[in-house]
Amino acid sequence: MKICLHTNFQINQNYIGGTERFLIKLAKELTVLGHSPFIVCSSMQEQTYVEGIKVFGRIPKNYIQRIQKYGFFSSDFLKNEIFLNNKVSDSLSLIAQYTEEQLNDIEADVYHLNSFVSASFFNPSGRNVIVTNHENNLEYNSYWGEGFFEQFTQLVKDKKTNLHKIKLLTPSSYYATYFSNAFNLCIHNIKLGVQLNDFYVSEQVNDIKKEYFGDKDGFIILLPSRLKIIQKGHDIAIKACSILKKRNINFKLIITGIKRSTEKYVNDFRCMLKDNDIEDSVVLSSYSDILNAYNNCDVVISPERYCSYGLSISESLSLGINTILSDIPTYKEIAQNFKHAHFFESENYYDLADKLILVLSQINLQKRNMSEAIRFRCEYDIRDCAKAYSEIYMNL
Repeated sequence: MKICLHTNFQINQNYIGGTERFLIKLAKELTVLGHSPFIVCSSMQEQTYVEGIKVFGRIPKNYIQRIQKYGFFSSDFLKNEIFLNNKVSDSLSLIAQYTEEQLNDIEADVYHLNSFVSASFFNPSGRNVIVTNHENNLEYNSYWGEGFFEQFTQLVKDKKTNLHKIKLLTPSSYYATYFSNAFNLCIHNIKLGVQLNDFYVSEQVNDIKKEYFGDKDGFIILLPSRLKIIQKGHDIAIKACSILKKRNINFKLIITGIKRSTEKYVNDFRCMLKDNDIEDSVVLSSYSDILNAYNNCDVVISPERYCSYGLSISESLSLGINTILSDIPTYKEIAQNFKHAHFFESENYYDLADKLILVLSQINLQKRNMSEAIRFRCEYDIRDCAKAYSEIYMNL
């Protein structure tokens, strides 16, 4: 079957975020099963390959000049050029129109969209369409303004959108229940996973340690999230790490996810580092292959305030890395039964600092928890996810 996986955001060779990484890995597993998947995204490059998967770039004609001043599809472009401060129903109609125009010349047996927002007024007539949502209510309100989600919910409940005509899914059972209750619709759950043959477990590499610490002892702390501070909790990480510095713990905090759409936050973030006196202890970076970052770290932290799933922490735990997580529902859903997952009270940077000190004090005893890595990989294998989606595609 020809499976069109769609995202409004861009996929390129240099940076692949969580949702985009999921689409690439899912496509690879669907290929193994015998399907013919490809991806359609917002890009000026009409066709390319990322990790062997065909990626089509489509920008509707009337948006080409507008997107050129941004250089890429972003939430700012979406708000300023598509939503245009209209009332919610009009904005949703415009993004649906944008999505439909992207897919006008795309032929597929199934169209798999990845946002309730972009699909809400999408016309499924004559097409097999499903939607997996990778956003939550708090993300919607932070993107589009307070009250957006409540208005959106009312439109869905009143059946003024097309979502009641489409099979709806989320990667989290918590949000499947949440959206089902909010929308008065049946939202299904298919949990994600890690592509195991690409994400192999290996011993820790010390290349970066030698670069930063020379012959001295030191720790690499990794925060593998895009630089969106209000959601991802970078401010919490910075305050916790400032406590580590005051305790004379030698470390580097590596922050990934620096890409074009997040560059606007860098100056404010550097001011935050200066205010907390840890500019020399933090490295801002970007990885085309995130496995390199995981292989060079001692511990992973994820202090998110809210998250729709948690692909990055899944990757970390699948490698047996000690991972310190905020105790939000989706993280607990994924990780609470694994010994190398350590939870701290969400938004409490003192508690995060305490957990970091505890884990780092034990790091030399067990750098990678291989038995827990195996348990995690058995439970969160993206092959199971691909098989579940394949069954849905075939039933359509």
